[in-house]
Amino acid sequence: MKKLIYILLAMYPLFFSSCEDYFEPEQTGLVEGDVFYKDLNNLRIGLNAVYNLMQSQQYQLSEIIFGEAMSDNSWNKQDVEINEMGQLVNFQFNTENTYILQRYQINYQGINKANQVIRSAPYVDYRANGTSEKEIREVLGQAKLLRALFYFNLVKTYGGVSIQPEDVDLGNMVVPRSSLDEVYAYIEKDLREAILILRRGRYQLTEAGQIGVGGALGLLMKVLVYEASPGVKLTSVDKEQKWQEAREIGEFFIEGKNLTYNQILKFDENYPNESWESLAKRLVLDPSATKETVFAGQDVVSIHQLDEFDKIFRLEGEFSPESLIEINHYDYSGSGVSTNESCPCGGSLINSLGGTSSTIAITPTSDLNNQFQNDPRKLFTITGRTLSEYYKQEETSPQIGWFNYGNGMIFVKYYIFRSEGSTNGRNYRVMRYPEALLLFAEALNETGDSRKAVDYVNKIRQRARKLLDPDNPNSQYISIPAANFQDVAYAPYDVTRDAILKEKRIEMAGEFDRWFEIARLGILSERMASVYKNAPVEQPSGKIRERGKYFRKGVNEIFPIPQEEISISNGVIEQNFGY
Repeated sequence: MKKLIYILLAMYPLFFSSCEDYFEPEQTGLVEGDVFYKDLNNLRIGLNAVYNLMQSQQYQLSEIIFGEAMSDNSWNKQDVEINEMGQLVNFQFNTENTYILQRYQINYQGINKANQVIRSAPYVDYRANGTSEKEIREVLGQAKLLRALFYFNLVKTYGGVSIQPEDVDLGNMVVPRSSLDEVYAYIEKDLREAILILRRGRYQLTEAGQIGVGGALGLLMKVLVYEASPGVKLTSVDKEQKWQEAREIGEFFIEGKNLTYNQILKFDENYPNESWESLAKRLVLDPSATKETVFAGQDVVSIHQLDEFDKIFRLEGEFSPESLIEINHYDYSGSGVSTNESCPCGGSLINSLGGTSSTIAITPTSDLNNQFQNDPRKLFTITGRTLSEYYKQEETSPQIGWFNYGNGMIFVKYYIFRSEGSTNGRNYRVMRYPEALLLFAEALNETGDSRKAVDYVNKIRQRARKLLDPDNPNSQYISIPAANFQDVAYAPYDVTRDAILKEKRIEMAGEFDRWFEIARLGILSERMASVYKNAPVEQPSGKIRERGKYFRKGVNEIFPIPQEEISISNGVIEQNFGY
């Protein structure tokens, strides 16, 4: 049965009210009023407000648009339209583009809500009503992780942004932009602190939907890898050190190597102005915890694992052991409830009516399709006009009109089978364990261990090879001979790096991360040139695609700060170069 995100009975009326009325404040880059949650129940209400924002269509459509629709993985019906979406994907937008503004606003709204929880947690009386310090810590840890995720979204999109203080200063509501280095350091600090206080396990059954320590570890590895290989230059970050740190976290999370609290936090390096006692109080740590307390790797190494690839995006695969961060959706249709919880993934990636009414409809490029030669994951990632019998089992194949967009293919990870209900109840996967494995492989290769890196790439491929096993009922729909899908061979650094990056593109295709991946690799200009060169004519209109033609190297790697924010700040917030 579909699980609700953990909801206390006291919270139920909140979810049955309009989300816009309660959860969506007018403020964007400004913090909300200084309101403290006095008990655990109210603290959880505050945390659920943060999760609720991530359930919103505005947040998830922004991830689809900026993470996938802009990239070399996707064509869009909007490529040839003269509207704000068409202007965005064709790099002909201005600083007042609605989608650029909405992405900025929605992530700051998340930060503001998370700030309320974070500044309130140390003041909750853990002795009241049977509340434990552990419960407070877990709520605080989730708020810190989510705040880090929102800042990560912002810094990848706009470069250095304003770091909003947890404590409101009514006399100084406009905060200048911090540097790229400073924002990354802030994100890192949140995630390292979250690791110490999040649940050391997965939330399951009625608690599913909350994020445990695996989400913080995976996201920290990703942040470190972005710092180590930024497409936008960091001025004071030692890239070699960041690769080493990413490897260290990977060895802890994936291989079970012990770390002390000091090693996780980098306390001696990063907390020159805070005592251990102050930090322990702020994080509601156990009084016995010290800098040298050992966090056993065995406590995290078995939390997550690979699942069956053909099931992870089906209904039965929700909250699977490989899900690090997954946002829950519940189908309220038929209940008379007004809610914004419906997941936009189905409507944007695949739609039983052809997708003609979707806000954004993306289809795979032939370049992405070619990456899947002799790869059994293709059937469960993208498919073309002639749908496999696998997708016709319940007569749910889309109308042929859908395939007129782009190269005539569709993404199918969020394909909805009739027996699985509607798109309203489909969860949104933010990060999966295989991505953590591939980030670890990249860090291993960059720090001189190409052989072990290849071993982790092959872990992913060996999972994919199980799709070809005769005892897998879906193998009948895959025409690829098993002999044609081999492990990656041991090779020097550069060949191994290419293999890792190709594996990541295949494994994560259609999961809203490709644009930022090629941005951090510093190859946006060449990839956009390839997009323009290989753009198909739109059918049946015959319109010519020009996406990539107007990409400006050195400018469009990041997007402009919305003009509205600059105007409100009276110029305190400065615009990015080139805009």
